[in-house]
Amino acid sequence: MVAQTSATLGMTGSVVEYDGFLASTAATLAPALRFDTPNLSLGGQGSWTLFESGSRILQATAAAAWLTPARERWRLELSGSAGASRYADEPASGHALARSRLHFYSDNSGSWIGATTGASFNGSSRTPYELAIGTWNVRDRIALVGTLAITWLGADRHIDVAGAARWTGRRVELETRFGARPWVNSPGRVGDALTGGWCEVSALFPLNTHLSLELSGGNYPSDPVRRVLGSKYATAGLRLDLARDRLPPLTIPAAIVAAVQNNNREGSTPAVRLEILPAGSVHIIRVHNASATSLELMGDFTDWNALPLARVGAGVWELRLQLTAGVHRLNIRIDGGAWLVPAGARPEEGEFGGVVGVVVIR
Repeated sequence: MVAQTSATLGMTGSVVEYDGFLASTAATLAPALRFDTPNLSLGGQGSWTLFESGSRILQATAAAAWLTPARERWRLELSGSAGASRYADEPASGHALARSRLHFYSDNSGSWIGATTGASFNGSSRTPYELAIGTWNVRDRIALVGTLAITWLGADRHIDVAGAARWTGRRVELETRFGARPWVNSPGRVGDALTGGWCEVSALFPLNTHLSLELSGGNYPSDPVRRVLGSKYATAGLRLDLARDRLPPLTIPAAIVAAVQNNNREGSTPAVRLEILPAGSVHIIRVHNASATSLELMGDFTDWNALPLARVGAGVWELRLQLTAGVHRLNIRIDGGAWLVPAGARPEEGEFGGVVGVVVIR
């Protein structure tokens, strides 16, 4: 079993306008830690925000998710999360949630249906319930996701329709999240859940292996279950990758995308097998494929630029590079086709929705 631990530290400056409050500048420090195996993910994140007024927000969240082994075209996910927050001298609030999802998928797309319940703590305890359906589609470097959810919290109810799109290039990674809350029933709690739409846009510019520039802005809705106020914001900051690899986002479950990639490879894609062999001060990256007329590789160690491999024998292709010890991500392309994960690498979701292969160099 291949496991990976990732850690980041975010440092940002923002202009924020929460619902019902005046706009204010703020500085945020946000550490995060994550541990992944092919079927299990554990993670935690905290944030400390200081506003120009001197008020502070402290937040912490922990989560875990487990997926059953793939069964033909479906998979079960069980997950849970817990979080707490405190603003200035206000009483702390928190939540503890459990969720189940049943995933169905085809070659490059899938859908799920899920239910969430637990407890929300904010002076009085109310039990939240949520029913949701979603769908996703992955094509090379583009991922699209759509969801529909209805939430109950005591007498309060609302419906959310949301979507997300991700694209990654060689020098920038872009994501947009958008949606609407077309219906709210919140007796006596007008400010907690408002109808309307929202849109967020973010960009990530890698500066080097460990440091990235982040820019984001837009607005997002309130979340009564987690006691999050809706806001408008603009943010600029730096993200430091304390471990070598950045934290993969979770809009599309990584294990589901990996299962789709496995099905594709075992189906229509010719067999592709990867070997990485030490050879003095360099490594030999060797790929076996009997039908290829050209073969390319890209990875974090090539700055995601495509490099050609040379044919050294019948169905054998090689490239010599210096590789540092640790976890690396890569993809292979045959005859200018789609990028794929070769046998010998563990597939997982990439930064913005595509599937990448994970290898460990010792």
